[in-house]
This record gives sequence, structure tokens and C-alpha cells, in this order.
Amino acid sequence: MSIPLVVWDDSLLVNFEIIDNQHKGLIDIINDLIRGCDKGKVIKDIIFIKTLRKAVEYAQIHFSTEEKYLQQVNYPDFEAQKKEHNAFVSEVVKQLKSFEENQNDPAALVEFLKDWLLNHIAVMDKKYTPYLAGL
Repeated sequence: MSIPLVVWDDSLLVNFEIIDNQHKGLIDIINDLIRGCDKGKVIKDIIFIKTLRKAVEYAQIHFSTEEKYLQQVNYPDFEAQKKEHNAFVSEVVKQLKSFEENQNDPAALVEFLKDWLLNHIAVMDKKYTPYLAGL
């Protein structure tokens, strides 16, 4: 199963440079995971685990940055945003552990990451765009 790479376009912009750049970084990591799925099994597993760990670390940094700015502007849906972030990190950590223990095919997890990120940016993150405009 070949997963298409994520292509960044302006529909994903939240018009806040730091966060937009971090979103691009997350997409780059997801694309690295997708490319890793196309490698041979041993290489795929090594690349996948290493890249997934990087994704978790980068997502935590990104979510912390995003939450800092949302608190600064008293974003009214801050708690919902934070709850989604925490649920995502928990799910990815759980999936990473499962993958390390069972060596499952990573394609479903990559699809989850890709779909979650694109949906989260398009729906949740777009809601705060007007609030960050004044910063």
C-alpha cells in the first residue's frame, strides 16, 4: 500500500509564522514516515521507530509553543485544544510502544498521523487564527 506524500498548501496556513513553520515541520516528519514505509522491512522498521520518536518529540514542542500563544491571547477553546493535543500524544506513544513490541505494519499508523494532523490544522487550528492576528 503506497501512501501519498502530504503536500503543503496555503489552505493549511494559520497565518502565524512560528506555528505555520512548525506545522510544515510536522508534515515533513509525516512524509519521512511515509517514505520509510516504502523501504525494505528491516530498514523500514528502524526508520519508522526513529522517525516516530522524532514525531512525538516535535509534536510536544509544537503543542507547547501553540498553547503558549493561545494562553497569551486568552483563546476561549484553549482547554479543548490542549485536550486534543494530549490525546494525540498519548495515542502516538501507545502506537509506538505497540509497534516496537509487535513489529506491526506501520501504514495504518502513518495514515492516522497524516489524517489527524491535516484535520486538526484544518478544523481546530483554523479556529484560533483570528485570535493570534494581534500578536
